[in-house]
Amino acid sequence: MFKKTLLILLLIFLSIISLTTLGLAETKFIIKPMFTVSGQMESNFYKAPSNEREVYTYLLQPGIQLGFETRKSKVLLNYTMEAYFYDDKSDVPEGADPADDENYVGHLLIFNANHALTRRATLGLRDSFYRTRTAGVYDELTNYVISDSVERRKYDINRFTPLIFIDFENRFSLGLRYRRTDRWFADTDIDDFTEHRGIFNLLYNPTRTITLDLDYQRWAVEYDDILSGSEYTSDQIKLLLQKRYKYFSFEAGIGYHNRDFNDRDAEDVDDVNYRLAITWQNPPIPETTRFLGDYFIRARNHIHFAFEQNFNNLGYFYDYYTCDRYTMSVGHVFYEKILARLKGYYQISDYRSPGIREDDRYDVSASIGYLISERMTLSFEAGKEERDSNIDSYDYVDKYVMVKFDFNYDIGSRGEYSEEGLYY
Repeated sequence: MFKKTLLILLLIFLSIISLTTLGLAETKFIIKPMFTVSGQMESNFYKAPSNEREVYTYLLQPGIQLGFETRKSKVLLNYTMEAYFYDDKSDVPEGADPADDENYVGHLLIFNANHALTRRATLGLRDSFYRTRTAGVYDELTNYVISDSVERRKYDINRFTPLIFIDFENRFSLGLRYRRTDRWFADTDIDDFTEHRGIFNLLYNPTRTITLDLDYQRWAVEYDDILSGSEYTSDQIKLLLQKRYKYFSFEAGIGYHNRDFNDRDAEDVDDVNYRLAITWQNPPIPETTRFLGDYFIRARNHIHFAFEQNFNNLGYFYDYYTCDRYTMSVGHVFYEKILARLKGYYQISDYRSPGIREDDRYDVSASIGYLISERMTLSFEAGKEERDSNIDSYDYVDKYVMVKFDFNYDIGSRGEYSEEGLYY
């Protein structure tokens, strides 16, 4: 599947390049190698309630960014290889598998293209492919639990999103997107799924610093295994307000979410959902046009707090919950060389199924880095993650430390799989 996705994207990439040859003199080409190497130690690698195992993780991430930009078009193709190596700190418990059985090579491929069809209409195409063991990539509000352990299975996930964005003269903008998401597990087809999602946005800018966004989404999840009866259809409508100042932005939203399960034993559910956020950052928040689906990275000097409430996206009718999530991040560069950051989240997952479970989970970390040059950074991070459940077998505590070296690393190239895309 990775080779097929790579071939399709390369054909699209080369086709678009061929269309720009007539304007070659005004075309800006992008070739950017990237490299990251890191080492991490976790006190409870498998997130177990007891019999914790300390494991070292070593990660090599070479990558490259290719692209071009013209007056009307911008195309980027980013590839990162992720080679993971694991090593038990102590002897492997009897009957258990060694951590290095999970060594693997992952692939992250992000394709992003925009073309100004007219002065007011922009066409876009996004595609992202990721081979990983990272839980939660497919659900921003995940509690990543399979049975009583944390999911570590290897899987592929692909998101394909064509879009059109129209900017009207009277301060209105319209966005239409279709997003198809596919997930395939390497070991079995159980829990494989396909999601079809339509997204409609109507934006109104009464002033240069205020945006109102009416967001409507409808999506259907189809499972490929024997639990296909647990498929569902969701309808969600939200009204979001953003107010921007030079250094601050405020965001507030309220919406309604209805979920219709196909299983005859499942009751339909609905709920009101919310989002509140405040951000300060320096340099100031950019005033450039933000195309739908793009991810923006905060400045190194920033303060961010947010609250969000909604259903988790994936889960059978007996395995879904209402999530309250609080996030924060504070970062500052001292003496133009020392980058310090504190970040964390606290999440309450309130399961709706009978028997009734509630998990409180938090993850907080602090990091400090030295900016060797504009393109090189050496950093150290330490943190703690904990889940406290009313079912003891779901409890765990995990402490971790990490050393990381980045060369020419562009976190924005990871799109929705960037730290900010997954964390916030």
